[in-house]
Amino acid sequence: MPARYDAPFIARLLLPRVVAAAFDVQDRALAAIGLTTRQALILLSCDLKEGGTAAELAVLYGLEASSITRLLDRLEEKRLIERRRSRKDRRKSMLSLTSAGRSALKQAVRIATPIALAMWKGVTEKERQALAAIINKLLKNLDTMDSRGKANLAGSSSPE
Repeated sequence: MPARYDAPFIARLLLPRVVAAAFDVQDRALAAIGLTTRQALILLSCDLKEGGTAAELAVLYGLEASSITRLLDRLEEKRLIERRRSRKDRRKSMLSLTSAGRSALKQAVRIATPIALAMWKGVTEKERQALAAIINKLLKNLDTMDSRGKANLAGSSSPE
């Protein structure tokens, strides 16, 4: 089968395949410490203060609120995170790592870092920046679309 580089092929098959393959390798390695890749990423995001609430994490990862809630429930059952009511807004539960969560995150980073480095082997910094720029353009284009998938022309520029 000849190599295909058209946009639908890349978006439909290549991007999801690379994410799935990366998660598969990481999941198998992280199983040794009782974590999945998604769980480790949630711990990392909590540690980096990228998402202090379930809603913020759902937006960050592009997941449904119910999926994030299940992930957080599992992490809470493992005593790796805790939820506390916000003092400013009692409707919100703020997330934080426990000491066990910080320890698990350190172990996960030690396991995942060599895998990530191996995955990106041979990809130059310039190529990484180009890939990030392309993905950011795609996300920006998608953000301008209405509920029917039509480009919202008000305030948006046409694709280059």
